[in-house]
Amino acid sequence: DLTVFFSGQNVPVPELLEVMPDDTGALFEDLGDLSLYSWLKCPRSEEEVMRMYRRVIDILVSIHAIPYEHLSDCPPVKRRVLGYKDLLWESAYFMERYIRGIRNLLGKELSDLENEFRALAKKVSTFYRTVIHRDFQSQNIMITGDRSPRLIDYQGARMGPPAYDLVSIMWDPYHRLTDVCREELINYYIEMIEGRCRGEFSSDIFRKTMLPCRLQRHMQALGAYGFLSTVKNKRYFLKYIPEGLRLLKEDISLSAEEYPALNELVMRL
Repeated sequence: DLTVFFSGQNVPVPELLEVMPDDTGALFEDLGDLSLYSWLKCPRSEEEVMRMYRRVIDILVSIHAIPYEHLSDCPPVKRRVLGYKDLLWESAYFMERYIRGIRNLLGKELSDLENEFRALAKKVSTFYRTVIHRDFQSQNIMITGDRSPRLIDYQGARMGPPAYDLVSIMWDPYHRLTDVCREELINYYIEMIEGRCRGEFSSDIFRKTMLPCRLQRHMQALGAYGFLSTVKNKRYFLKYIPEGLRLLKEDISLSAEEYPALNELVMRL
């Protein structure tokens, strides 16, 4: 359903080749082995990297600009929302799989932390929603033979704050962008989305949603690395934890007054 929907909205996803008669399987186009993450590991000029990232952001804009009236074509997206309970799950995932699972720590003031997690989740759940990918990062973007970026792992698509997707790729633990490149790409996203959503998008409001979404996203990412490395025994995910933690420390340093208990916990790590 998601593949048919995104294809109809000109979002570059694998072609759906066949659905088995009993609906227990499907055959999809193989997009190859070269992810954006892998592509970035090779020597690239800054101009080449920025050109590729702009193409990636064009894809993101094509998702976020899907008109609401088209959502009736895809009930799985329309009925799923990255809401308050999902956001609380992300912070609980961070506590269980990273703080306890990897670091073997407990928050000193757990009740204060939980209150801050609830406040953060409540804030993010009130943000303007569009269709989002929900895991828009460099390992879920494939670079095909003609050097075109295309998406995989979009089965978590739902309605949510568009900043959640943008911060996922701009502050991606898998690849660090310079501050200058990141700001240029954020400005490019805003310019493109304003062109598609005339009168319905406020850059000032959008920018205010980015930091809370960064906090949510990086807690979720550290929880995922803990789960994948310990429960799934995929130990190579441990190497991404230092960058994920660096990003979370940067996030909380910008919001320490609002979330003092979380700041205290993160700065102990």
